[in-house]
Amino acid sequence: MLGKYKIALKPWEIPDVDLLEYEESEQFVSMEEEPIPYSGTLPEEDITIAFVDGVRRTEYALYLMDESGVSYEGAFVSLGAGAVMVKLGRINRVRESMNNPTVRRYMVLKGALKDMPPLGLGFEVHFTEDDISKEINRIMKEELEVNVARKLAKGGKSYLLICDGTLSGKLRGTPCVGYIKTIKKLFIRKEDAHLLNHLKRGQRTPIIKLHYQRTQEEKERAEKYTWYVKLTDGEGIGSLARLEVFEKVGLEAAKRIADMTAGILPMLVSSAFQDRRAPQNLLPIKSLENFLRRHLGSYSLVRRQIEKLIYA
Repeated sequence: MLGKYKIALKPWEIPDVDLLEYEESEQFVSMEEEPIPYSGTLPEEDITIAFVDGVRRTEYALYLMDESGVSYEGAFVSLGAGAVMVKLGRINRVRESMNNPTVRRYMVLKGALKDMPPLGLGFEVHFTEDDISKEINRIMKEELEVNVARKLAKGGKSYLLICDGTLSGKLRGTPCVGYIKTIKKLFIRKEDAHLLNHLKRGQRTPIIKLHYQRTQEEKERAEKYTWYVKLTDGEGIGSLARLEVFEKVGLEAAKRIADMTAGILPMLVSSAFQDRRAPQNLLPIKSLENFLRRHLGSYSLVRRQIEKLIYA
């Protein structure tokens, strides 16, 4: 019992769906450079790359029932976000490289309930009318990860700041670079598609300008520059990653950032024996994910505490 509500825990879990990469444009706008591959370059000066990412873990799926017998689907989840700092040409110790680790716990419920008492155990009650898994992903990306990225952007230090996934409108005005691991839509004209097949490791496509989708909310509307980087010598889309910046950084800055990503990212790729998401899940990102998962705490202990809370 929880006040006037009853909670029934499911013995199975809601699967943690992959973060959906909603593309920012429904149309190709223009090629901003000559339609030839460009080789990446390494910066001459010392540079620090900051990768921002997050992890999520479903502790328990649940049903909540009110006095009238109406039930609500939900889940107890733990979310983590942070950044890993990588200095080129130096030894980067894992613990010293981690920055701004944050852990938040939620009980996400589909529907709107009144007079819901506080839970305890550090779980914040959150309501949504959307799909539960999608809402969990949104909280992790647009709240936790965005907060980490904004802190780094305001820190006054010079980073190549790379955020997981397409850039949220909440990051507008920052120099953040979006890193899209899973390519679900190609933003390139059919007559230029051969560029993707002829890229070599460490090369990128020309800069492409994208327009926002008409269906996007006003706060998310922003034009962007995007490009594709060849991460490995493998063939096909699986050897590529897409990157993007806000159009307001300017074309020259976008070119400089694109060249840097093409030069740096292939040095950081993972192998299949290291990560099933290789090569796109870069080694620093994998280290950050492992670090954050440890910060989520003991899975079995959290579940026991939830059971104690519900069944006591």
